[in-house]
Amino acid sequence: MFKKIGSEHTLTKKIEIQLENAIREKKLKPDQKLPSQEELCNSFGVGRNILREAIRSLASRGLIRVRKGSGMYVADFSMQDAVSSMNYFLELHSDQDGLYQIIKLRQMFEPQIVESTCRNIKEPVLKQLRETIVELKNCPLDDLEREAEIDNHFHSLIAEGSGNFAVSLIMQPIYAIMPKFHKEIFGKMHGLKSKTLKYHRLIFEAIEKHDDKGAKRLMQSHLAQTERNFLRYFRK
Repeated sequence: MFKKIGSEHTLTKKIEIQLENAIREKKLKPDQKLPSQEELCNSFGVGRNILREAIRSLASRGLIRVRKGSGMYVADFSMQDAVSSMNYFLELHSDQDGLYQIIKLRQMFEPQIVESTCRNIKEPVLKQLRETIVELKNCPLDDLEREAEIDNHFHSLIAEGSGNFAVSLIMQPIYAIMPKFHKEIFGKMHGLKSKTLKYHRLIFEAIEKHDDKGAKRLMQSHLAQTERNFLRYFRK
């Protein structure tokens, strides 16, 4: 599976590349045990210190897990792992500029997503969307945390309703950061709950009718309002 290492790049880096490629090409599968260090050293034609450095690098990147007393295994990198990594990155960049860039990204993606949702949504997801409208209407005005959760759930369900798992994978970290600035910004601006509820209800009704063009226009308008609210808050 592996080739002898030459001297064009550092030996450690070349081992790392070969092991990573084997994982990407599924020659090494998730949760599969790797050959022993001695076997890998023989395969690559290197010493233990060089191999260990490559293993440490791959482990730090989450590609390999070392189990004490058992050996080295290919990490079973789940969808949740991918989302968690992106969540962490966005948390680190959730300053004013970072939040504004997230709003602009949503404007690029969500109108197209809701179009797809209108065509593909199933009744169980539609039912959950309907429930978020009632929940938001009944949410106490001073419960900003719950309000943010409901808003987040509404948009997450639209992504889920598209029927494309990659849409949920990409958008979930975006929605996970939304409650933070909903509470810190939009929750402090009078009258926004009623506007949010109005847009959610209209978007839901368009989805229920499978009106993809109407839902797209409403989502564009909803997110344009979100941007205006954001800019108005920071211009105070």
